[in-house]
Amino acid sequence: MRLSPDLSAEMRRILSLAWPVALTSLNWTILHVTDVVVVGFTGTEQVAALGASRALTFPGIVMGLGALTGVLVHVSRADGARDLPGTGRALHQGLLLAIVLGLLSALLLFAFAEPMLLGIGVAREVAPLAADVVRVMALAYPFQLLIIAASFFLEGVSRPQRVTVVNLAILPINALLAWALSAGHLGLPAMGATGAALATAIASALGAAGMVGAAWTLPRARQRGVQDLAHLFSRDSLTGALGLAKFGLVPAIASGLELVGFSILIALSTELGDVTTHAFQIVFSIHNVTFSVALGLGSAAGVRVGNAVGEGAPQAAARRAAIAAALAALATGLLAVLLVLAPHPFVALFPAVAEVRTLALMMLPVWAPFILFDGVQVVFVYALRSLGDQVVAGINSVIAFFLVTGGAGLLLVRTLDLGATGLALASGMGMVVAATLHGTRLWWVSRRFR
Repeated sequence: MRLSPDLSAEMRRILSLAWPVALTSLNWTILHVTDVVVVGFTGTEQVAALGASRALTFPGIVMGLGALTGVLVHVSRADGARDLPGTGRALHQGLLLAIVLGLLSALLLFAFAEPMLLGIGVAREVAPLAADVVRVMALAYPFQLLIIAASFFLEGVSRPQRVTVVNLAILPINALLAWALSAGHLGLPAMGATGAALATAIASALGAAGMVGAAWTLPRARQRGVQDLAHLFSRDSLTGALGLAKFGLVPAIASGLELVGFSILIALSTELGDVTTHAFQIVFSIHNVTFSVALGLGSAAGVRVGNAVGEGAPQAAARRAAIAAALAALATGLLAVLLVLAPHPFVALFPAVAEVRTLALMMLPVWAPFILFDGVQVVFVYALRSLGDQVVAGINSVIAFFLVTGGAGLLLVRTLDLGATGLALASGMGMVVAATLHGTRLWWVSRRFR
């Protein structure tokens, strides 16, 4: 069967936007996986602390990402309308919002790390060391949110390759520092999981400088107003930043609660012992790798849908989203088959004792089939946000990943005593519900453009 020229052209456009973002997301995933790997050499207790710390730090970063989604939406719309100065204004407003949110988040985590860990159910024997990791990771928050804001701008103007270059440049720096600081190489102190967190903070600072520099040196940056900093802290910029915050409020809350659902699973894994906690971290890390592919296609769908709105052709949005969703289903479906049929090589990448690897090998085939639904749902979310339907999309995500994933985890692990299998099933159930709710909503919203 031959594809029509229009369909082929749109597929190429989506893939050209998707692969750099997927590679960038994979880069950040590898950064976190590297932490798990190098900390694994220092002991299961350290990996358990690292995993427990992420029950707080992951939701925080993802909430920041959700809060800044308006940058991608507004930039892609302005770019579709050929409003170059509008793209620069959105960047400045996003950077301003990133600085404020980053500093507030860092202060909150630094001051209340251990009480919050205990509050979400992390085991008391794990919480003190995990809190030390959280406090160090708090230093990275302002830099990571600056990276997100600048990345969304570059993706919105269809320049995601620059994002990839910056992130690939800091990956080896983080890996080297994490290896040295966790185990005491190169004359540096052996800090375990806390050392890996410090490596991430240093790499994030370098990445923020690089990402802002990539936006500053963009072709036609002057025409876009990127280099015009005279009005960065003006009333108009502050008003625009508040507008972005208002747009991103529901996505931020939804993203945070979504990760809280997974954090409940992480906390439950600590109740099942260090072996289960380590094994779940391995499976969760593999999940993040596969999710990188879907995130790239989701970002591409958001940009193309935003372009359609800016071009005054919203009727093209549903078709572009459907193409991206089909590509995501194909890619994640193939990855799921690979993980089910050959899980051993992937688990073997993670240093662990035999008991941990055996448990991870048991969990992975249970969880893997669900990633197809995870791939499709993220495409639908980005499309809905670009259509201005971020509120309902956020509510759907809360239902799927907070209520269903978190609730199912508590039911399957504590009530039905399914242990590690219950963790994998609870994760997958949320993905199925999310794909169903978001897909139905996108179909409904798209009807008014026909």
